[in-house]
Amino acid sequence: MPSWATSAVAAVSYRTSRHSFSMPQELHIDETQRVVWTRCWGTLTDADITSQQAALRADPRFRATFFQLVDTTDVVEVDVSARTMLALGQSQLFATTAKRAYVVQRDVIFGLVRMYGLYQGLRGRAEIQAFRTRAEAVEWLGVTDPDSRPAETNG
Repeated sequence: MPSWATSAVAAVSYRTSRHSFSMPQELHIDETQRVVWTRCWGTLTDADITSQQAALRADPRFRATFFQLVDTTDVVEVDVSARTMLALGQSQLFATTAKRAYVVQRDVIFGLVRMYGLYQGLRGRAEIQAFRTRAEAVEWLGVTDPDSRPAETNG
């Protein structure tokens, strides 16, 4: 587990009674780098996507100008409708200048990200890219990956 997750996951994962996801996921808002780090695993559903969007909107630390990295490497099943992708594509949660990088291994998720990017592009918001590796996504965002930082030590 990355060093930031030890203290942050409980506070911002949104796996609480207020924001419940059926797909396990971690959500960390890094205010210093101005990045939303998201990691998903298990089954991805329409409800997961809409719940995550609502959770970000409700979080007072979130800013629409923040970048986002969504790591879907460990998603094993996808049950997302075209209607949800269209609604997501028409949403305005992030600013036009906010880069959003998706790390994907499954072709179906790659296709969903491309569809989302096309919908956003039609509305003038096209800073969305899919990558096969986390390193490529982090490099494109121009940030430091908290998973690659050395563990903090006390002493």
